Formats: sequence, C-alpha cells, structure tokens
Amino acid sequence: MPAQPLSPLTGGLVPPGDDARPLLTYVEGPARVELSGSTTANWVSKTANLLTDYLGGPGRNGQSGGPERVGLCLPLHWQLPCLLLGAVATGATVVVASDPAHLAGCAVAFTTAEDAPAALDAGVEDVFACSLTPFATRLASVPAMAYDAAVEIPSYGDFFPGRPTQALIELDGEPFAVPDLDVGPADRVLTSCDPRTADGLGVLLGALRAGAAVVLLRQGDAAEVAHQESASRSYSCA
Repeated sequence: MPAQPLSPLTGGLVPPGDDARPLLTYVEGPARVELSGSTTANWVSKTANLLTDYLGGPGRNGQSGGPERVGLCLPLHWQLPCLLLGAVATGATVVVASDPAHLAGCAVAFTTAEDAPAALDAGVEDVFACSLTPFATRLASVPAMAYDAAVEIPSYGDFFPGRPTQALIELDGEPFAVPDLDVGPADRVLTSCDPRTADGLGVLLGALRAGAAVVLLRQGDAAEVAHQESASRSYSCA
C-alpha cells in the first residue's frame, strides 16, 4: 500500500504537499528526530485508530467514531502535533490544556507521566502517559490506572480513512482560532514556544497550516539550531 497522504486526515491543518519531505524536526540537546509528512501520517493514523478502535464511541464530523473530546497536556515535543492531528482525524474536539485539571470533560487524554494522576482526578476515563524522550520510548514506570502511550499506539494500523471537514480545537476549554503566519511551504519555522499557551499553539498550528516545515526546539541554543536547521523564521515566546 502506498504511503498515506497526511492532508486528508487533518481538517485543513496541513495542506497538500510533498509528504516525502521533512515536516517535523525535534531537537533536544544533541538528540534530533526528523519526521517526514508520510511518517507523521503514520503516527496520526495509529493515534486515530487507537481512539476509534479501542475507545469507540459515536461518529461525528463525518467520521466513524471515537471520543467526542480528546485532551492534550504536553510540552513541546514531536508527539504533540501527531497526537493532536490524530484526534482531529477522528472528528473529535481537541482540548489543549495548560493544566491537567482543565482536561475535565475529556473522555481520553494524553499527558506526561507526572500529570496523569491529576488528569484521572479531573475525571478523564482513559489517560495515556507519554515519556517525552526524544524517540518516545516506553515509560520506566507507568502511573496507576494510566496507559503507556509508547506501548499502546504502535500496535494500531498505519492507515485511517478519516476525512474530517474541519479541525475543532480548544485551548483550556475555549475555542481556538489558528492564526495566519507570514510563512509558506518554502519556510522552515523554528519554535521553542510552549504549545500549551496561545502563542505557542498558534505558532505550531499556524506554521503547519501554511505548509511550512516545523523545527521544535526543546533544548539547545536557538541561534545555533536555527543555523543548523536552515530555519527561515524563529519564534521564542516569553
């Protein structure tokens, strides 16, 4: 089966383009992870299949099923856009939260291991904890009543038939409008901004919607990494 194009899965968040080119690059000190559009689509499909096959639920937004609201409380990491786009593919409303307490009302959420207990306390039924190591390896210790995302996600299928009509996103429970950035498909946008803030989420999703490649800088000298990655635009949020 040929590689699945990413754009139909994203409800307008990622436009059609060359899925063989790098889309997401993650830099954490000496560690560097690069995902093409096709590799990103693979993670998006696995996430969407997890949400629909395992968790089930009624269909919405033209999709075949899955939870109505999917929460994300994660810092800057390449898994965050993959998980977000995977939830978008199912037609769910994606709730990005700055605090796990703000995940109340979500049927499922992806968090750090440290935030998993608070997400469960907020009433989230299924919490998937992410290690956030550069290669998203398994957790050394899984929080009680939570799942290890690195164990669960890879076992699901690489193809998802979703074609959502729009991306439904909230930030801390309020509708989030993706801003227009003055960038385009030829750009490589470096960001070190926290995606749990309006500025950080806006840079990440605005760059993706413009068709730009995104460099996610978790740790390192911004000027040096921008030069090494040939970034055409850099964002550093307070």
